[in-house]
Amino acid sequence: MFVKQNNIVEQICEIPVTLGDISESIFGGINTQNGLLHRLALPEEGGSDSYYLCEGLCRPVFIEPEIVYSYVSGAFSEKFAFRPSPYRFMLPYELSATGKKNEYNVIPPEELKTRFPMAYGRILEFKKKFLHDTSPLKSADYSIEGRKFLEYFNTPKIIATEGYHLQAAYDAEGNHVFENGCGIVLKDPSRYAYITAVLNSSIARLFPSVCKSKMAYSSYTAPAVIKRFPVVFPDNRLTEDLIDTISSYLAFLNREKYARDYGVPDWLRELTAFYEQISNLLVLDTYFVNDLDPELLNALEENIHPYAGDMNSEDSDSILNALYYIKHQILEASSSEKCKFNLGLPEILKFSPSNEKF
Repeated sequence: MFVKQNNIVEQICEIPVTLGDISESIFGGINTQNGLLHRLALPEEGGSDSYYLCEGLCRPVFIEPEIVYSYVSGAFSEKFAFRPSPYRFMLPYELSATGKKNEYNVIPPEELKTRFPMAYGRILEFKKKFLHDTSPLKSADYSIEGRKFLEYFNTPKIIATEGYHLQAAYDAEGNHVFENGCGIVLKDPSRYAYITAVLNSSIARLFPSVCKSKMAYSSYTAPAVIKRFPVVFPDNRLTEDLIDTISSYLAFLNREKYARDYGVPDWLRELTAFYEQISNLLVLDTYFVNDLDPELLNALEENIHPYAGDMNSEDSDSILNALYYIKHQILEASSSEKCKFNLGLPEILKFSPSNEKF
């Protein structure tokens, strides 16, 4: 089955279900006028859990780690997993015990001084020396904007950002802080792995064209825009289970890549690309074709299974060996010339120039 390129955008626009339909909430990140106050750099030489650097000045800053969280910049590749960030974010807020929804409220100055004296001293010093303001400290001096972000803080979510292109990673703990991009909380938590795979697939390359026919925005991760992202679910449980499992593989593999930074070996790049290609193929088949080669599907069904151990285990070598073995088994089982990765879709949807077959 071949789909003409000039019809592909119209076909996507006709998909009735959108990301907004299946989401409980889609919201933007936090907003602060004092980024240098809240955003902290990690020292390269390491140190205590409370030791940070004032961004841009390399001055030591000491803050209680209980109110410091991982920061997602979105400036680099963060597909399926988050890249270790050189920054942290101070968030002097606490969860309110009342109400059905999470309510994070800013800690008042006097309470902050008692419970988190290092953070209090940092904020007071910043106000006096950087803002040249000697008035008494107020909550407004260190509060942030982002009602929905705070409401869904510590709630599992997908964080979608624009690095080189639209990309998404699943935040299982829900405690990553982000400014750019958006958070996506789904109505059905069992769909997180699948939706993460879709947002990282080549479907996302067509999303700007879909948006241009409807609206003009500078960012495709703005909540008002990404809620229009078209969603198609597989019509069989097998395909969705395969995509879910491969998403867990890719989260692990990308964490391994990011941890190695610029020293990523070719075999790890190739292993990650292999599983990304399979994930992309399954998503495209779900959206457009629904006619995957039976021989390839059988090979995937026989070999792709949830990892029996902990994918976050420190024994990464054994997991890498297992994923490499699975790749070998799939290639061997689907080695027939008839088993191809070309679904007859436009060039823009192809994962790579060599993805016609293995």
